[in-house]
Amino acid sequence: MRELLREDFERLNKDYLYVAKRKFNVELSNDITSAYISDVLISLYFEGHRTKSKLAISLVGSFIGQTVIQEWGGYWVPESFSIKAVGINKIQVNPFSIAHQRLTKGVNKTIFEQLSSVALKANNQDINEELDNEKIQNVFNRLFDEGWWPLSIVYKKNLPNYVRHEMAYTLGLIGKYVKDQEYIKSKLYELMKEKDTVYYACVAFQNCLYPEFIDPIIQIIESNDYSNNIKAQAILALTGIKNDKQSEQKIIQFAQTKILQIPNPLLKFYFGNLLGNFDNPSNINWIIQKIQDPTLDEITKLALLVAIQLLRKKEFVQTLISILMQNNTPTSVKDEIIKTLHLLPINEEIYNLLSKYNEFDMKNKVGFINIVLFSDFKDKKELLSNLLSQEKEPFVKSYILSALDSISYDSNSIQ
Repeated sequence: MRELLREDFERLNKDYLYVAKRKFNVELSNDITSAYISDVLISLYFEGHRTKSKLAISLVGSFIGQTVIQEWGGYWVPESFSIKAVGINKIQVNPFSIAHQRLTKGVNKTIFEQLSSVALKANNQDINEELDNEKIQNVFNRLFDEGWWPLSIVYKKNLPNYVRHEMAYTLGLIGKYVKDQEYIKSKLYELMKEKDTVYYACVAFQNCLYPEFIDPIIQIIESNDYSNNIKAQAILALTGIKNDKQSEQKIIQFAQTKILQIPNPLLKFYFGNLLGNFDNPSNINWIIQKIQDPTLDEITKLALLVAIQLLRKKEFVQTLISILMQNNTPTSVKDEIIKTLHLLPINEEIYNLLSKYNEFDMKNKVGFINIVLFSDFKDKKELLSNLLSQEKEPFVKSYILSALDSISYDSNSIQ
């Protein structure tokens, strides 16, 4: 087998764009908006079924790779199927891993969400702001008019749950942009009023929740008549509200109350996820206040950290470092704070963490190195060099060396 070349990935990317044009009459390019649209096209193409097709992974992966290069720079390294020197942080990205996750795990690992993580690590960027909503609206309305809205598949009881789940999710993604919103509401209402399909209505609402459905969803969460599985999807449905301040405040207050009261640990984490969807000053202040409460139980604090990981606001940094420094903080909370901090904008606060470095176990030392590596801290190379000289653990030393190589590569990389 001959050695792969950059031109091979570029050709496969063009093939992917051709398939989208031939199958759906949709013109894609290598940008964030096309990646968002692609999640819908992939679901429709495979009708919600998972696939390990090498050809599909090659096509989708090449599209993702060329999109990464177009958006954040970098270049193909064919022998490792990866892209190096991506973004200002010069990270390495494996687009075929992203494609494999999308094609084998469905909408639990969308291309857009995975690229959101790449953008954060590579460029400290929120790609939601890059979406061309007019283009998305035009494409999704045309798909809807041509009969691609997959309502009938959601009703097919003989299909696996994961297929119906993915098509319900796609139902909501397309429905959010359809011009005839009254029709969309009526069909989602029909899904919601039947116990056999209420789960899928909640999945669809995660992308297009209307204010009049908030109270019925809250009733599902509060009721004893529904399983925790349905309740979890109902909680996620409340994340689907957009641009309605009154409704958002109602949901925030409900979530803040329930995360403190509900005994089920799994549902607590879902409420943490829900709170993390609302970048609201009062919500942020409430989370800061509660996570510092010494009487708050460990599970609830971990659930609040889920919210902080999604919000990614600098306001949380000092609070989390303060909790990390306290001797009575549970180990599980400390571990999660370390994971959380490398997602937050952090700079000179690195020095506060450094004072605790020798008390960290191996896992948290690696976490600290990641915080330094992905931070805006200017003297990261000097700091890591000093750590290398004093570190005794071989694995951590090798991890520091890898981080230093990455930083050195940043300053000498091939563009």
